[in-house]
Amino acid sequence: MRKNPPGIVTLITDFGWAGEYVGAMKGAILKVNPRCLPTDITHQIDPQNILQASFVLENSYRFYPRGTVHLVVVDPGVGTRRRALALEKDGWFFVGPDNGVFTGLLRGKGNTDVYEISARKYALRPVSPTFHGRDVFAPAAGHLSLGLAPERLGPRVKDPVRMDFPRPRESKKRLNARILWADSFGNLLTNVSREDFGPALASRPFRIKGKGWKIGRLSQTYGEEKPGQPVALFGSGGWLEISVNRGSALQTLGLKPGGTLSILWG
Repeated sequence: MRKNPPGIVTLITDFGWAGEYVGAMKGAILKVNPRCLPTDITHQIDPQNILQASFVLENSYRFYPRGTVHLVVVDPGVGTRRRALALEKDGWFFVGPDNGVFTGLLRGKGNTDVYEISARKYALRPVSPTFHGRDVFAPAAGHLSLGLAPERLGPRVKDPVRMDFPRPRESKKRLNARILWADSFGNLLTNVSREDFGPALASRPFRIKGKGWKIGRLSQTYGEEKPGQPVALFGSGGWLEISVNRGSALQTLGLKPGGTLSILWG
């Protein structure tokens, strides 16, 4: 057992707030560790959007104390033969399905130890085939929050599932990016990272345009343009966003998640 774990379990799901699902998961955690602090990161992941959940986890877990357990349940394969996993990375712990949701952690710097959750004594009984979040993942997270070593949950996994991350395609004339999703403000997150393309966008002339609108420079904040005007900037997670000052890019620019965003050089 680890000494003095912080007793925090965070939750990332695509459940929304309808129904008993979030509350039942928190109850299953508290049933194991009544002194635990279940903390919501978000339950507004787009339904079954594993890539989005991976991004949210990657961009949030470090802001919690080491020893925190991060529970992620975006699990369209619940009840199938996909594995249940527990991970440890740099002193943080993670629980969720083996469907690629931990891709961001696995591709990041540092070592990640991965274990299959297979020890039956750490699950609720009986296990519902449609709600592993409550019956498998939440109890495992509760035990980890008490200081249980993750290897007690099951054997080591050497081949966790990884998603192929969509990369922008660049030519001499343009950079073709993908719009991944929209946040609650209608800001459109793309797959263009500050690390890879920030210097080029800051130093080279470029244009992004659509019907009735155009962006010709990189901004630092959402409020640098007039209200209603579109903005391109790197958000707090380090990815290029297309936004509208005091408005919704999703509703007004004719751009949709899953679509292509063309950035024209020159």
